Amino acid sequence: MKLKNQFSTIRARIVFGTVTTVALISTLIIVFSHFFVSTYLQRTMIQTSETRLSLLCSTIDSNITTVNNFLRSCQLSQDLTDFALEKNPANSDKKLTAHEFMTEILSYNNELSSNLIRIAVLGNNRDDIIQIVESPYSSSKVSVDAIRALPYFYKIQWNTLDFSTKVENDPFLLKEVHMIPFIHPISHPYQAQDIGYIYSEMSVSVITEPIKSYISGNESRVLFHMGNYDYEYANHTLSPYQKDFTTIRDLSNLAINSNTQVFQIVTDSGEEAFLITCPLTMKGWFVTEYLDAETLYQNIFRSFFLIVLIIVTFSIIICKIFSSYLSKVVNVPVKKLQERMHKISAGDFSRDASVEWDHELGEIGKNINDLSENVLSLINQKIDDERQKKDYEYKMLQSQINPHFLYNTLNSIKWMATIQNAPGIAEMTTALSRLLKDISKGQSTIVSISHELKLLNDYFTIQSYRYGGAIKMTYEIEDEALTECQIPKFTLQPIVENAIFHGIEPKGSAGTILIHIYEDENTDVHIDITDDGVGIEKQAIEKLLQDDDISSGSSFFKEIGVSNVNKRLQYEFPGDYGLKITSELGCYTTVSIVLPKTVSNEKEV
Repeated sequence: MKLKNQFSTIRARIVFGTVTTVALISTLIIVFSHFFVSTYLQRTMIQTSETRLSLLCSTIDSNITTVNNFLRSCQLSQDLTDFALEKNPANSDKKLTAHEFMTEILSYNNELSSNLIRIAVLGNNRDDIIQIVESPYSSSKVSVDAIRALPYFYKIQWNTLDFSTKVENDPFLLKEVHMIPFIHPISHPYQAQDIGYIYSEMSVSVITEPIKSYISGNESRVLFHMGNYDYEYANHTLSPYQKDFTTIRDLSNLAINSNTQVFQIVTDSGEEAFLITCPLTMKGWFVTEYLDAETLYQNIFRSFFLIVLIIVTFSIIICKIFSSYLSKVVNVPVKKLQERMHKISAGDFSRDASVEWDHELGEIGKNINDLSENVLSLINQKIDDERQKKDYEYKMLQSQINPHFLYNTLNSIKWMATIQNAPGIAEMTTALSRLLKDISKGQSTIVSISHELKLLNDYFTIQSYRYGGAIKMTYEIEDEALTECQIPKFTLQPIVENAIFHGIEPKGSAGTILIHIYEDENTDVHIDITDDGVGIEKQAIEKLLQDDDISSGSSFFKEIGVSNVNKRLQYEFPGDYGLKITSELGCYTTVSIVLPKTVSNEKEV
């Protein structure tokens, strides 16, 4: 539950959203990086291999070209032509001259002598040959008949570039020595016929030595394609190679040179590999590098692992920085706001300027401070209102004499006045008795207007006897239903009393009080109490509503003045309700009571 609450915080949600976003972005970057890294490394591996193969092919082509140029110069040599044209010579001058020519050329190029195992010149009309051979490969078995008896002699003699050319064992040696045989014809200088042949054995070192240097420190394999034959470089020689793979994809579009072919293959054992093939100048000759895909995948994995490590590290750093920034900008202010709210809930409504920052949370802090001050102000105002209300209620209680005792005493006076035939005393006593009885019963402060009018009648009965009938009170009620509306108890009596003592009595003559009850367009109830007394000055009206300087000191209900009535009305009916006074000196005074139209459902007793 605690973990759930922690996760539900704004900071936790922002952190979770940020971490999720960074994780998704990092994942997308990693996926695309894997794709681009794989493609890039694959392309780089292929192009690097292609570049190295081009250098290898260039070296092999250079070696083969050197051999072919030498053999070509021998084909065109007049000395070799004279040797081939001579029939059964009695002396060997021409043979010696031809031999010296070939020896001299070979002496100028040490690499050429190492690339050629054997060179033999045959004439169609001669039984002898000219042979130049390295001493380790000399043999007495070499003759015209032996050379012509070779199984591949007639297959390759007409075209040295024929696809039938392949790696052979030297037939004139007891030990196994690999070589590549070539037959170059010697043409008649004047006729379209061959008068002899140049038989040569090119060492496989022409191919193997460059390959040896090429794969030094490299785990790749090199295949060599010669016409219709495939070989693999192994143990410093070329061994026949049987195709054991299936091509699954052509990747030649990744190569730099258009002549280079690239294939992705699957071996019969299920291993993946790449073949990069570059052509040689010899027709049908190709060099192929066999790259195990496992090496590429290891490179991809290392590069990809490095990229993932960088991305994860960078993401962690970003999250740390953001978390620290978030903690400073959001978490700390939110925590302080929470502490501020706890203080307010504990009753501390004082203003805290430390939560008013220069950003959005600062605005919230400012509003919280304003709210706390408003709450404190409302609480203080409520306390003052309650205290004033209690004071007014206490004053009401103070103004009440012991009603039960007086009520019983007045009943006795009424009984004696009746016996003595004094109806005036009996009526006054009855009116005062009803007033005291109403005071003594219940604690309700809200009564109907009709009930309030009954109280007012009892009070006016007493005052009319006091003034010897010099004052009169009349009623003008526009709708009897309005008398069922509610009004605070003893609202009319203080106003009528004020009209008698301060309005009619000072003018020294009879007076009249009019009670007018009606409803306005806002459905509010109005009770206008108008007297034809001396009136009130305008400066005294406002003071009359606020203070009780013009008090009814002789009033039976002491301390219940006009301002008291006004405040009671405003407490009971908040809004624009209460007393309004209009007056004209020497003419009249009207006190208007404005009440909401509310009817009680309870029956009065």
